[in-house]
Amino acid sequence: MLRAAKSILSHLKERADVARASAVVVSYPKSGRTWLRLLVGRALAEQFGVLGQTEADPDLMLRTRKLADLADDIPSIVFSHDDRPHAKPTAQIQTDKSRFARSRVVFLHRDPRDVAVSQFFSLTRRTQDGYIGTLTEFVRDPDLGPANHIAYLNVWARARENLPYVLFVSYRDLHADAVGVLKSVLAFAEAEEISRDVLERTVAFGSFKNMRQLEAGGAFRSDMLRPADASDTSTYKTRSGKVGGYQDHLGPDDIAHLDALIQETLDPVYPYRA
Repeated sequence: MLRAAKSILSHLKERADVARASAVVVSYPKSGRTWLRLLVGRALAEQFGVLGQTEADPDLMLRTRKLADLADDIPSIVFSHDDRPHAKPTAQIQTDKSRFARSRVVFLHRDPRDVAVSQFFSLTRRTQDGYIGTLTEFVRDPDLGPANHIAYLNVWARARENLPYVLFVSYRDLHADAVGVLKSVLAFAEAEEISRDVLERTVAFGSFKNMRQLEAGGAFRSDMLRPADASDTSTYKTRSGKVGGYQDHLGPDDIAHLDALIQETLDPVYPYRA
């Protein structure tokens, strides 16, 4: 009962935050949200002169909505797993996104094959009440596996046709050109133009190596960037950070299954079909 009440309150608070935000970044879990979140928070902190406060409390770089309270000019950017699709049966994923009609939405997406592997590790290594089963079983699970993720991607592919301000951003592009993607996201959020030097320093700070060191050293209090077991790298949020890393974990049959699922069901707006 208490958990349900907290969930409802959290949901209502997020909806209120979204309504007031300069921009909202929406993604399915394990799509690179924490990385982008850290980059956005760090860039805003340095550009608007509050870097010292975030160095004293690094969690502020992840709590970008609270970061906006430190200076009037800092835009409020909210990060959301809108509708929490991963926590419900696929058939119950909401298709109506009209509540975002007045919002500037950055939709962050990632290859469903990489997300599947990352989600599996998260559910089996980072949570106590996670998934019970093999990776092969997970990639075929219609409600917890990639079918759920793909359904959510398709909802947003259709929704963007009816929303005036939507920017689609891929993890692949962020990986290839973090400075360029970060610049476009901040400009879309109507932030004051961020200098090239700040963007480059931000990307260096947000490198996989540095994020892993920060996580291992316990720099953050938030579970968003803290390992479940500091001695086991598979429990880290910064577990891999690779594009195409699914090939290191999935067998040929699993890859063939996912390739077919993507080819047959994923909206072609996404660049993951063969």
